[in-house]
Amino acid sequence: IRRNFCSSPGSAHPRDARAQSKLQTIHYYHSCRVLPKKTRLKAAQDTNTYVLLLPVFVTADYWCPHNSETLLVPTQPRDTVPLLMKPTTVLAAGAGAGAAVLAIRQLERWCDRDECWLALADRIRRSLPPPPQSSFRVVAVVALGSRLRGEYVVGTNIEAGNLHNSVCAERVAFGALQLYGVRRPGAVRCIYIVTDAPQPISPGALCREFMYSSPFCTPATRVLSATPDLGQRLDVTLAELLPRASPYCRLGAADQRKWAKATTLQTPPSGSAAAMAYAAAKRASSGDDRDDLHPTRYGVACAFDDGTVATAVQRKALEYGCSLDPVGQLAPELAKKRRDGVRPIVVALVDDLGVAHAPFASGRAFLAEHGYGATDVLCHDGDGALHVVEALELMPFVPDFTDHFRETIPKSPTRSMGKSFRPVSPNNGHAP
Repeated sequence: IRRNFCSSPGSAHPRDARAQSKLQTIHYYHSCRVLPKKTRLKAAQDTNTYVLLLPVFVTADYWCPHNSETLLVPTQPRDTVPLLMKPTTVLAAGAGAGAAVLAIRQLERWCDRDECWLALADRIRRSLPPPPQSSFRVVAVVALGSRLRGEYVVGTNIEAGNLHNSVCAERVAFGALQLYGVRRPGAVRCIYIVTDAPQPISPGALCREFMYSSPFCTPATRVLSATPDLGQRLDVTLAELLPRASPYCRLGAADQRKWAKATTLQTPPSGSAAAMAYAAAKRASSGDDRDDLHPTRYGVACAFDDGTVATAVQRKALEYGCSLDPVGQLAPELAKKRRDGVRPIVVALVDDLGVAHAPFASGRAFLAEHGYGATDVLCHDGDGALHVVEALELMPFVPDFTDHFRETIPKSPTRSMGKSFRPVSPNNGHAP
């Protein structure tokens, strides 16, 4: 220390060197704690008894340069020198630092339990006023990492006078996720949801489809819903919430076309009702001609047991959310046939390249919630194989709101929850 920092070229005596090297103030860079002015660096008589400890440094605010015997005002940036410490001090500091790290990690693990995340969601829910249309509050917390480090985003449902223009809590949270700066695929660890309902409520069809198609999620991403008291829970994955997702679900517009052209698609057996619906839907897709908005065209067909087929097409809008779903446009014909005692056999949603898709979110919700859950649906998987499933299988974990929706939600923050939800039945309470 004396040789490198204290001695001046003209100094002949170590005492003079020590006098010239007096340090008035020392700062630790990591705590900025100012030590007494009389603190000095003391040279080691036996350098073998000292070791270098990094990254702890000492900053000399006032020091005597080689060519001056006066103390100078500190310069910017301050000069830093390594701090020499005894081996026992080093070991003690290392052990303390290690214990601190372990304690912080243990605290993070405790705070990242499902109970803590759900309690956070419930606390936020209770602080919010009910939305104006449904008076039904939903809070979604999208967890990315540690709660202590603030690695999460929160969303709540917002409603407009037009029900179609309302936005769910999960989609609000994922919109905030874009602003969070997340770029890593599959960054979402879990989505925690708490609602006003007296039983766990799974995300709706739109949110299931939206989260499944997000690059921040994987099909195995957990979705954990709970009641306000956190006593009842529903723990599922996105793959379980959205079975038979469209092969296009995680592809961009150009990649969708490439995949369809490169994949060998299985077709239904000729002469069957499925083949009739498949062919009619593909022909109907030509009516979806707004290629300037999106290149993929969709048509839908429903074959009935009286031998007739009803068709509809997607109606694209400049604002994608205002587009009309093709399956929903079959509603008048389906209702008319039901009044006449005619039953739908199979529904096929097919694009212009021949890919059969399970109905999209609004179509799934319509079929499952309006009594058409037993209708067969055609869909291709990621390998081009064709499957026939019942519409109800496409919307699992849906509570039955029929006839009791208005009675099962609070009208104001102080009103009781009213009647409890009926349990989920195999056919969601609808007649086959």
